[in-house]
Amino acid sequence: MKINKTITFWLLAVLFLAALLLAQQMLKQQGSGLIPGNGGDFTLQSVDGPVSLHDYRGKVVALYFGYMSCPDICPTSLWNLSSALQMLTPQQAEQVQSIFVSLDPERDSPLAMSLFVKGFGDRFVGLTADKPTLDKVARQYSVVYEKVPLKDSAMGYVLDHSSVIYLIDKQGVVQYFTPHGTAPEELRDDLVKLIEED
Repeated sequence: MKINKTITFWLLAVLFLAALLLAQQMLKQQGSGLIPGNGGDFTLQSVDGPVSLHDYRGKVVALYFGYMSCPDICPTSLWNLSSALQMLTPQQAEQVQSIFVSLDPERDSPLAMSLFVKGFGDRFVGLTADKPTLDKVARQYSVVYEKVPLKDSAMGYVLDHSSVIYLIDKQGVVQYFTPHGTAPEELRDDLVKLIEED
């Protein structure tokens, strides 16, 4: 009886791994690192009013979630994206819109966001919203984040969050997601692929 349970366990484990590998291969072929169905349209607030992903239909969108007080991860990712954009020709760069979504609406107002993103380039827009709306969009894009209190700190708290740049094609579909630390050259290459797609 114990042998049968062991065989069954290993058989299920092998089947699970095979299914996982097959799913990963299918996602790779599709170009998306997200579970199918994730991503999609959203509407958040900019300093100039509501902004939706579909407003940029016809452009490639680079989307990043973080917050302004982030000590190192967000600035690094945003600088890498900014550097990748600078490697594009002016004609290519014109076809890209970068969006930085703040997950910290308590501290990051739309006005503060608009000033913050200017430090990374003219092709950035800063968006945020109330927490329920941000939670919904975060779930859409498989973004994980959590408020972590800081004792004896003027900051009060930090946000632990996943750090991914989502590259979205001209039809509004996520095609690539690039983890933290991806070199600007790799980002540029993926952007160019999407820019050149018909």
